[in-house]
Amino acid sequence: MNMLLYKAWIETRVRFFAGLIAVTIVCIFYLQQHAWLVKMWAHELADSKGYHGAWMPLGINHYSWYLWHYLYDNYLQQVWALFALLFAFGGLIRERSSGTVLFSLGLPVSRRQWLFSRLAVALLEALSVACFAVVVVVIGSRVIHQDYSLTQLILHTLLMVGAGVFLLAIGNLCYSLAPGNYTSLLVTLIVLGVPYLLLQNYMQNERDLNKTTWLQYLDVGHAMAGPWQITWTSFPWIALFVAWGLTGLCLSITAFYGDRVDY
Repeated sequence: MNMLLYKAWIETRVRFFAGLIAVTIVCIFYLQQHAWLVKMWAHELADSKGYHGAWMPLGINHYSWYLWHYLYDNYLQQVWALFALLFAFGGLIRERSSGTVLFSLGLPVSRRQWLFSRLAVALLEALSVACFAVVVVVIGSRVIHQDYSLTQLILHTLLMVGAGVFLLAIGNLCYSLAPGNYTSLLVTLIVLGVPYLLLQNYMQNERDLNKTTWLQYLDVGHAMAGPWQITWTSFPWIALFVAWGLTGLCLSITAFYGDRVDY
């Protein structure tokens, strides 16, 4: 089993280090932009003819809201989600295209062991990238002399990864059904386009109007972000259970297909 994990790591290490670089760039950029954005929002609020967004006082007075809004509710989440999908690509399907799958299948290891060892490494890599972002935010916040809640950062990280496991599962499923890095990535982005991007924007408009609908439980992006002041009781538990249920379904389909596909 250790060799399976090591092999999966060798296949994905370039993507992993690229993910570390990407989240570092996103975090540093928005940490560096904080002072400028706060100054701009204050100027707009002071101008009677300026744009007065209801969220502006939060952005000006609460650094934790700023981190949540720009990172966990938007850009860091999106970058992390993309790399979580990329981490899930590979395995026996990839080896079939490279011509080495018969050697791997000849080893005393079941196909499901190959699958779940591959996904275990993908999950560890995704968690590591998310935790690395916390380190960058902690160091960067000290540099710009801003107070933050480490507890909030950790809870948002756990929530993002906890709900984001669905992305790993559906990414591996799409890769299995549509082999090829570019083809499977395109298929995955199309499949996730409605629940992740379009539904996220729709539900944001609904929340602004104080409306609720059952579709909120399928809003993966909002489930990954959670409320900006998060506690164990304010976790979106129902959305999490839905994400975990869909994760189990995707993994079951992938395992069923993997047991029967002709390599």
